[in-house]
Amino acid sequence: MNKILSCVFLLAFSRLAAATETPVLTWCLDHFSRFHAYENTRAPYGPSVDLMQELAKRAGFQLKFSPRTPSARCFRQMETGEADLMSNLNFTEERAEYMYLMPYNERIPESLYLQANDPRQIRSFNQLESLALATVRNYTYHPSLMQLIKTSKRHVEIDSIEIGFEMLQRGRVDALVVPTQSSLDVIADHPALHYQFKRAPVDFSVVEKRFINIALSKKSPHLALKSRIERAVESMVQDGTVKKLYAFAPLKHGPTYLADSPAAQIKHP
Repeated sequence: MNKILSCVFLLAFSRLAAATETPVLTWCLDHFSRFHAYENTRAPYGPSVDLMQELAKRAGFQLKFSPRTPSARCFRQMETGEADLMSNLNFTEERAEYMYLMPYNERIPESLYLQANDPRQIRSFNQLESLALATVRNYTYHPSLMQLIKTSKRHVEIDSIEIGFEMLQRGRVDALVVPTQSSLDVIADHPALHYQFKRAPVDFSVVEKRFINIALSKKSPHLALKSRIERAVESMVQDGTVKKLYAFAPLKHGPTYLADSPAAQIKHP
């Protein structure tokens, strides 16, 4: 009889322990300069990491970093439920089919680049009509911005930001419309592109406000945490945590290697 009671007690205890065990959610990520560094390091670090760790603390789960994983593979893992979380994502209807997308910070608007010696001052949207513009294929531009771009005299899609800068450098297009952060990284990583371009003063942020999102896979085994994660994200927005962690401007954070930057003026008096 005692053996039977012991077995019942152990079974109940194990079930209780399993129920109270902290869930572990996998965050799929790649290196993303200025947001999270995952280059030559065993663990990522940066504002995005601090934010996701705070999210885990508030929502009551343990955060697990994936190995450094290309974004395309992360999306596939989110579709299957192999990964639970992603961050810094633009909203698209396609992504919303297999992820819950939770907005948490206003996105950095795209930039329009010209050759360094181009005398044009592109300040208004109607000036885009006279330009041959290049955009990056498969990048999620806001539909309103894409409508403006398509009013240009010629619009071409290119496979990468690097190819776009090469085309601009050779004069095959007049201007390049690309995400600000990633384009600055491409310029920084390629010395041949240093001080060859400048940003036009046109402000794409007024087209329509857009937000970046934290995503939870719809096939995650931890969907019971969805409400807690949503509340935690909202609380970090409301109390200023997100604003504090993401309080940096890419154009002021480190050298930009643009022709109209202070470093360029020193380099070319």
